[in-house]
Amino acid sequence: MISTSICYVKIEKSKRKMILWLLSKRMKKFILVFLICFLFGFCSFFESRTSYYPSGVFFPLYRDGEIVYKGEIIDLVEKMDGQVYLSTRKGLVYCLDGLKRKINWTFEASVPLLSPPFLGLENIYVYDESYTLYCLDKEGTLIWKKNVKDRVVSGIAEFKKRIYFGTEEGSFFSLNASSGEEIWRFQAGGAIRSTPVFAGSKIIFGCDDFILYVLTEKGNLIDKFKAEDKIQSTPLVEKKYLYFGADDHYFYCVNLNNVKKKWKVKTGGKIFTPPVTDGKRILFLSWNNVLYCLNRRNGDILWWQIIPSRSFYHLEISGERIVVSSLSSLLVCFDIKTGEKVGDYDTGLEVKSNPLWLDPCLLISLYNEEKDEGKLVFLKKILKITLKSNKKSPQDVGKEIVFTVSAIGFYEEKYEFYLKEGENKEIVQEKSEKNSWVWFPEKEGNYIVGVEVVDEKESKTVKIPFVIK
Repeated sequence: MISTSICYVKIEKSKRKMILWLLSKRMKKFILVFLICFLFGFCSFFESRTSYYPSGVFFPLYRDGEIVYKGEIIDLVEKMDGQVYLSTRKGLVYCLDGLKRKINWTFEASVPLLSPPFLGLENIYVYDESYTLYCLDKEGTLIWKKNVKDRVVSGIAEFKKRIYFGTEEGSFFSLNASSGEEIWRFQAGGAIRSTPVFAGSKIIFGCDDFILYVLTEKGNLIDKFKAEDKIQSTPLVEKKYLYFGADDHYFYCVNLNNVKKKWKVKTGGKIFTPPVTDGKRILFLSWNNVLYCLNRRNGDILWWQIIPSRSFYHLEISGERIVVSSLSSLLVCFDIKTGEKVGDYDTGLEVKSNPLWLDPCLLISLYNEEKDEGKLVFLKKILKITLKSNKKSPQDVGKEIVFTVSAIGFYEEKYEFYLKEGENKEIVQEKSEKNSWVWFPEKEGNYIVGVEVVDEKESKTVKIPFVIK
């Protein structure tokens, strides 16, 4: 009796194990099926809702308007909230409405200016030939001005309600942004032409004494990195790394945690302009007329391109493209990933500023020396469609006529053909990727053959008259 009970218990345990094993297998299968379904469903959901339309500048371009101002611009055009800021050597600061294309306000300094406007969160900063620093609000009203006695030669950067800049004599200043009151100054070993940048609570700038300085917010020296020549360009902070070029023809990547070199790359010239990044690549100009694109992680040169002339203007990333201006009349544009040249535009005069993307236009500044007149020029992509037929009008009834359209400035465009006789309009080929239509006219008459080209954002129509006799 006991052995029978033991046997029964063993059988029950075996059954339970079998049931649990089957449930486990089914559960695993269910989970696997669920994950596969979820993955495909997620992909379908993502694909159905992702509409990729290229952003940024597209070539060819045409001149879509301009704003005229007095004097020659000082190097840099800045933008914020649709407003464009620039200054001229005559001592004028301009705020321009980039959308309405008009001058909002003008501020005139008492002596000629030496700097472009530098934008803070609330204020605008410039300095003049007499070593005077001006602080303006967003309406162009003077808040304060301060003579710093030393010759200011760096850019001005705002950080946590303070502004920072360097001088020819090697003094690095920290001022109260709202009052101009000096908070502290630090003495470096040479002229400071590099605009300061910030990483966490660290303040960083390059110097003519070959040293990259790292300070605390109180102006105390934390660390420094020595190059082989002057560091005049503005560094780029990207996560825990700092990127900058120097007069020794090298471009450096420095780890900010220990202020040690991660890598450096030899270039063909001095580096004055600040580098830019698209998150994966670092791009910068050297004084030998070359635009370099490096792998951000290891410094490998991905591609390089020769530009028309030397340049100390800022680069402009627009979508997946980078636009370069130089001491010439030619703007050039390259694909960031491949380095392939995708377009250029001849302004007719030497370019006097960085290119600036203000959707949907590319802005550039020119200067007419005879008139002492500057122009902020608005360049816009050309939208153009051309409709042609393989036979000239007039044609006989029943003859095959092929109409073909070509389009410029569209992305994944579609074509819709229509035929119009008098007031009657008929869609003869609905929107599709097919850019041609074949017509066999059945009766005599005076017709209009037209096509509308559309993409996600743009549309344009073209038509031609055609006689059937």
